[in-house]
Amino acid sequence: MEGSKSEAVFDSMNLNPQIFINETINSVEDYVDAAFDFYGREASKFLKINGSHKQKSQDLSNGIERVRGLIQSVIDKRMELWESYCVRFCFAVPDGFVLPKSDESSPIHQEGLCDLELDAELDSLRDKLNLVGKRSVELDSELQALEKASVSRERSVRLVNEALELYDESSVDEMFKEMAKMASELRASVDRLKTRRMEASESAKVKRLKNHGKEFSAMTFDGKLEDLEKFQAELKKM
Repeated sequence: MEGSKSEAVFDSMNLNPQIFINETINSVEDYVDAAFDFYGREASKFLKINGSHKQKSQDLSNGIERVRGLIQSVIDKRMELWESYCVRFCFAVPDGFVLPKSDESSPIHQEGLCDLELDAELDSLRDKLNLVGKRSVELDSELQALEKASVSRERSVRLVNEALELYDESSVDEMFKEMAKMASELRASVDRLKTRRMEASESAKVKRLKNHGKEFSAMTFDGKLEDLEKFQAELKKM
């Protein structure tokens, strides 16, 4: 394959089929080595041959090498045929094949640039779409919050209106009139009580003078207590 047209074509594409073939052959040889090493260890265990039986160990090694030689010769021939087949058919460049020129203005290059531009535009559109989606979610949340605030505000206004309806102007006037009436009655009751207390005090003084310092009679005390009970009853009515 060296010096051929196929080699030039693959070199221009930074490919080397011969390296692939050589690595494959080396891998097969590594597998064969590992297989016969395993075969030797298992045969020694089966025949119970250890280091003290040098002659038996040597005979076993010679026998394994002869078997390996027979198998290796067959494998080498098969690998040579495989290599030849790969070079002639798998990695052969067809007749009339011409490498494309590395012209940046070629249709292929332009198509590649167009594809890159389209990919960039698609990525940009995806980013914008994601931003729009996030903004839409934020707007939905704000709208829901405004709706809740609006409902709460309408409820507050409704409660205030109901309260104002309960306490309209006429009701407030009547309430103040009732309070004024109660205050006037309370003032009159207090004045009556003061008058009674003054009268009781004067009467007590007179009786004390008549009785030469004796205590009030039970009738006087009962009269004062009766006045207090009347006053308390009038307060409860208000």
